[in-house]
Amino acid sequence: MKKILKWTFIFISLIIISIIIQSFLGNSYLKWFFLGKYEISSTNIEQNMDEEGIMHVHEIITYKMRKPFRGVYRYIPAGRAVEISNVNVWLENIKPTKIEYLKNNNREFEARIWIAKDYNDQISPENIPEVVLHVTYDAKYTFEKGIDVSQVFRQFWGDGWDAPVNNLTAKFRFPEEFNVLKVYTHPKIEYIQNENGEFVFKVNKLPPYTYAEVRFLFSNDFIPLYMYNNKALSIAAVNDEEAKYENFIIKAKFYPVLGVLVILLLLSLTYYFFGREKEIHYEGIYEREIPYKDPPDTVNVIVVNQLAKLDSNGIAAIIMDLYRKDYIKLDKNGKYIEILEKDPQKLPESERFFYYLLKKYAFENTFSFNELKKLLSKDKKLAKEFLNDFKTYKTMVISGAKKRSYLSIFGTVLSYLIGVVSILLSIFFFMRYYEVAFVYESILSSILFVTGAILFFIPRDVFGNWTRVGREYYLKWKNFEKFLLDFSALSEYPPESVVIWEDYIVYATALGIADKVEKHLKKLVPKEIEEASHPYYGYHTYRRYGLGFFTVSSVATSTVSKGSGSGFGGGVGGAGGGSGGGGGGAF
Repeated sequence: MKKILKWTFIFISLIIISIIIQSFLGNSYLKWFFLGKYEISSTNIEQNMDEEGIMHVHEIITYKMRKPFRGVYRYIPAGRAVEISNVNVWLENIKPTKIEYLKNNNREFEARIWIAKDYNDQISPENIPEVVLHVTYDAKYTFEKGIDVSQVFRQFWGDGWDAPVNNLTAKFRFPEEFNVLKVYTHPKIEYIQNENGEFVFKVNKLPPYTYAEVRFLFSNDFIPLYMYNNKALSIAAVNDEEAKYENFIIKAKFYPVLGVLVILLLLSLTYYFFGREKEIHYEGIYEREIPYKDPPDTVNVIVVNQLAKLDSNGIAAIIMDLYRKDYIKLDKNGKYIEILEKDPQKLPESERFFYYLLKKYAFENTFSFNELKKLLSKDKKLAKEFLNDFKTYKTMVISGAKKRSYLSIFGTVLSYLIGVVSILLSIFFFMRYYEVAFVYESILSSILFVTGAILFFIPRDVFGNWTRVGREYYLKWKNFEKFLLDFSALSEYPPESVVIWEDYIVYATALGIADKVEKHLKKLVPKEIEEASHPYYGYHTYRRYGLGFFTVSSVATSTVSKGSGSGFGGGVGGAGGGSGGGGGGAF
């Protein structure tokens, strides 16, 4: 159950991290979700061109307010040759206090519609939950005449909105004399031409900072009065631009899927060549005795952490072993360790070093976590010395375990490289393609990111493999762990003395299962046997000693860190190049 919860937590955490990274790269939903003042619940846009080539625009934008606000705003940037006139803005459902034009000329405009009295006044969404903004203006020279074709290229929704838009409807109408040859949209949007001759485009949802545009191609049979002579415009040039966009869309859909498949293939090959285990003759189900007489920190490094590190359980197990061998005495509350004068030469090398480590940082043969933290927080030199000693101990244990060559991690390292590539691909694909396929890229990029990141959490022997000797060593310890966890097996072969019982607890701690084993043993070990030897304080007390060393190490690291310093354009117009668009929002 704990493993399921652990992996569920890791999986959810990686998804959240992926979303956060995407938000920094361009996924603006997260920022909007927490900070956005509004969302656009619906938008209706009509753009009707008359016979002179003037585009009459009417926008109805419905804001759904989420946080206190002062008003709303709308701006239209300058287009290639477009001239704007007759700008008018108003609110349908409430009277504004003032309309402030920050820009208003024949090329562009920006207007603030104040609802609050002044800047210090804010309106609660509970009082005004919805604001309906109307914007009308006329646009000349949106019609561009080319060599063998003409076009109207308009963004009916710009990328300057910091909130998503829902239920977007855009209608375009042209005089009957205008012969529409072709319609292109960016992104791909389904449309109809109704009985009134209007071209109707509908979008259920657009993310923040995302545009929607349409390119209408016309024959040159009818040329209106207000037209812009674009000498770079031709059917061949348009076809080239649209082919580039279509190719871009295909890449946006194809490459992320290909990336996922390639990563999975590489991982499969890595497992096939480097992760499969060698066959051995060992077929045991349980190990009822401690399989090897290795010190518990070595067992922790090899079996639990697969040569990657020594964790707090390994430290706790060493402390328990020193206590069991009468080299130290322990405080029941886990606050200090009393060092006993005893010859450590009979101890394994790592235990002997750890014993000297305790003695070095003890005061009058008492190693106090609280006192040591106080000293290390004030003395940078001592903090460095402690970190070096603690690191030397951990390196000694890990190096000694690696010298046995029980586990080849070549495949593991290769899987890490594949993981890095997968994460980088997730970032690249999202940055490259999110503007044209936001939801699709978010999902595929998250799959790549989680796949890559999770490789750093799985056991090293999934893509690495044990030698035959190492495999037997690992399996025997895992079968001993299985024996300790199986109460029925343990009750069938209970420990006959407290010495064996304490041995079990030491290695159960090193294996990270002491809390469960302790419960079994307390039911099985006769009280008179338990009381005949060392007083037993419980696994959780020992674990506090192991965690205490890492806490002291963090204090020392912090102390060491504190001391360290430190104009009119030509061209056809590619995707995103339509006139109009702009943005808006609430303030």
